[in-house]
Amino acid sequence: MKLEDIKITMLGTTGAGKTSYLLGMYAVMQTGIQGFTIATNDMDLDLELTERWEKLISETGADRWPTPNAATMEYYGFGFSYGFRPLMGFQWLDYRGLALSDRSTEQDVAELVQYLMESKCLFLCISGEHLVDKITPRTVRELKSDRMNQFIQQYISATKNPTPHNPFPIAIVITKYDLCHHRDKEEIIADVQKLFQALFTPNSGWLVMICPVSLGKDLCDDLDNAKIVPVNVHLPVVFAAYAQLRAYGIKLKADRDHQLLAIDAIKQANPLIQLLKNSELDEQTIELQNCETKITTVEENMKLLSQELQQVSLYFSGSEVTADV
Repeated sequence: MKLEDIKITMLGTTGAGKTSYLLGMYAVMQTGIQGFTIATNDMDLDLELTERWEKLISETGADRWPTPNAATMEYYGFGFSYGFRPLMGFQWLDYRGLALSDRSTEQDVAELVQYLMESKCLFLCISGEHLVDKITPRTVRELKSDRMNQFIQQYISATKNPTPHNPFPIAIVITKYDLCHHRDKEEIIADVQKLFQALFTPNSGWLVMICPVSLGKDLCDDLDNAKIVPVNVHLPVVFAAYAQLRAYGIKLKADRDHQLLAIDAIKQANPLIQLLKNSELDEQTIELQNCETKITTVEENMKLLSQELQQVSLYFSGSEVTADV
């Protein structure tokens, strides 16, 4: 079973840690979590990302960190697998953070908006350095959370609204969490909810995860020399995969209900009609069995992924939930 490939957009300002997060996520998911792994679609890209990660974990000083992305756009293609069996593919866009606040006439801004319109999951990247204390109006300006909200509004204006039956997944990724981990977790969550209030309104159809990530808990004390030990970097991608499986499972169950109704209608018909539709009944029965098999596989994969998501804060249409199957 392989799901359709998806696009993921990660919005964040310059210095929010988007590229460093990408390197850490790929390094962790190469080894795998619960049997799930990620690999690039290009062997040369795999070498490039691995070399950049090796530099990050082996060197010390300011040079260990990736320089701000000056390129207009960089696209990465990944495959998400279980037991090395392809489950879905996804494309990742890395862009210069200044594009978040440039005019819409800029080429890379237009490309970013177009990419967002085609995305199936959105990551909002906010740096923990701006959550060291309670948020203020200045925090909004520094994080560009108001601009991120505007990008989300653009998505809604150009596509159909999410609904409780057809939700849209958004991961709010708190990078550099080591800088603000001294604060009470609930206080930070409350501040994040204030920054993106619309995502937590009742019956809104947003499936939202708030996820702290870090490349090392000691980096807050010594950014350029502390040991790199990634924390939670795999969870946003796990969430994206879980959300796609969830949506696919809902579709499969709707198909199953339709097939059950069709089978029941034939069985309730008079004997002559049953005889005439005997081959159709056989086809519907086979389709139903195939559908049940797919549902079982989806639920098994969701169960494994949901185990990883128990440690994050998850919200559906404004209410806190747990990852279910």
